Amino acid sequence: MTNTHTNNDKGFTLVEILIAIVVVGILSAVVVIGISSLTSKGNATACTASKDAATAAATVHYASTGSYPSTLTAMTTASPAELTLPSNVTVVASGATAGLATTGASWTLTISGGGGATAPTFACT
Repeated sequence: MTNTHTNNDKGFTLVEILIAIVVVGILSAVVVIGISSLTSKGNATACTASKDAATAAATVHYASTGSYPSTLTAMTTASPAELTLPSNVTVVASGATAGLATTGASWTLTISGGGGATAPTFACT
């Protein structure tokens, strides 16, 4: 008996292509989730670092002037400035307090209290 049927397996089947698409989709979802968690951790670290820098700058301000600052502007405009801000950070006044707000980031550093012999407190939100 002669087999007249020839086997032309030169391409992928539909099932193989669908499995490859599903695997690529799962891998890309894992990467997107991983990147978003790194971004939030980076923002939290930047906020904490700014809070620590502001606390140190308040101490330097007290040492050089004899009183604690009551606003962040007092630490950034003095000559020499105790707190030097990166180019993407701006001081924003809001009511009785002033805060640092970064362009494109999701955190704000605020100051409360301070002035005279009372040390200010800083908070990240």
